[in-house]
Amino acid sequence: MAKKTVLISGGSRGLGFAMAKLLINGSEKIAPSNVVTLSRSFTDELRELAETPEGKSSLAVMQGDVTSLEDNKRAVQKAVSEFGQLNALILNAGILCADKLADLEHERFMHAINVNTASLIVTLQASLPELRKQHGNVVFVSSGSAVSGSSSWGAYSASKAAMNSIARTLATEETEVASFPVRPGVVDTNMQSEIRSAEHIAPEMRAKFVEMHKNGKLLPPEKPAHVLAALALGGTRNEPKNAQGVEIGATGTFCSWDDEALAQYQL
Repeated sequence: MAKKTVLISGGSRGLGFAMAKLLINGSEKIAPSNVVTLSRSFTDELRELAETPEGKSSLAVMQGDVTSLEDNKRAVQKAVSEFGQLNALILNAGILCADKLADLEHERFMHAINVNTASLIVTLQASLPELRKQHGNVVFVSSGSAVSGSSSWGAYSASKAAMNSIARTLATEETEVASFPVRPGVVDTNMQSEIRSAEHIAPEMRAKFVEMHKNGKLLPPEKPAHVLAALALGGTRNEPKNAQGVEIGATGTFCSWDDEALAQYQL
């Protein structure tokens, strides 16, 4: 049976890299898969992965802009030309934008919305023709911020709330594609380092994340990454169901990585 192929936006570091590594190497619940990453950077850790035997045969690294339709088309074409198909898309690319609404510069806000939200549509438009052929899956890496209103998180929260809305709409419009917006929890990644040192974040929010880091309460990326990667490969529109009996893949219902509905994908 041919390996499935997954396109990951923002796959060069953090959660995106953890997913790429898991998909290429496989696990008890993840069949080894082909991966195409699309990101601006080509990090040392991604380069090292690309040079492993598994990486040489199963990883294609594409440097580009996730907001560019042409760059996204190139990534999709790479998946098809090198691996024969595109089975799943993980929309992971995102940037931090922290400041109170009264002080948020217009240019910073527009940039955050462009990268965190507008790029979703661009990547979907490039990928959907191939995903339809495979009855594929789209996993949206969302955030608890999508349903909160914490001080200095307005831009980021708005971008993730919009992501959840796009996921719900996708589930309605694309009846052959499953749509999963998932909160990965508070993960020990570069973004958390940015948060702890962010100039414009509210002091009480910074203190919260500093305390979590100090007390070892940040999630290792591999835990939520395993759920997201396994869901990309094995999720369907008809399963799983949440506690209310809602088929989340068919409705684009927002859930957390550790939700009971996703237990079969957890380590």
